[in-house]
Amino acid sequence: MKPFALLFVYFVFFSCLVRQTRQSSPCVCTTVDCPEEGTNHVVMGNGSAILDYIYSSHEEHEVVISAQGTITPESLDHGSGTTSCTQKYSRMLEDDGDQDCDAGHILAHRLVGYGNLPVNIFPQNAGVNRGVFAQFEGYIYDYLNGGNAKEATLHWDFLYTSNTHTMPFLVNYSAVFDDGYTLQSVFSNE
Repeated sequence: MKPFALLFVYFVFFSCLVRQTRQSSPCVCTTVDCPEEGTNHVVMGNGSAILDYIYSSHEEHEVVISAQGTITPESLDHGSGTTSCTQKYSRMLEDDGDQDCDAGHILAHRLVGYGNLPVNIFPQNAGVNRGVFAQFEGYIYDYLNGGNAKEATLHWDFLYTSNTHTMPFLVNYSAVFDDGYTLQSVFSNE
């Protein structure tokens, strides 16, 4: 076989293999990148929010383990709501059998979190998301919007029952402002 023909056969075979791998990916979103194992770096709000999301593999899915980044007052109110894709993505990860979770923003919509990026979404108990979690995000928003600080460093830790679960049962969330003020809370997600 001629080298060119061999190269062509290799290319066709490799293209089919890549296509099959992409089609068998558990991610349901096709227009935006889905999380990958390791660090996922994201800039939102025209550079006013810079975050690193750490993902690990649980079963056949990537799940968020932690996230950290900074936001500024310029970040506020420049996020976006969830999409049908990210809602399906979060339900895919919901492993409590109920299929009634919210597609919870890791970085809140009000704080510049993009709801169309699966990397910024996790399966969240709807009552917690719309209740105490939203209230905590409101405290961060109000403090940053009130002119008290020029920057906040946010940190999340997501805890799972085991490495076979894809919905965290606890979320530890903290905000440290550049003036030294700190907010911290642990949220149940069951």
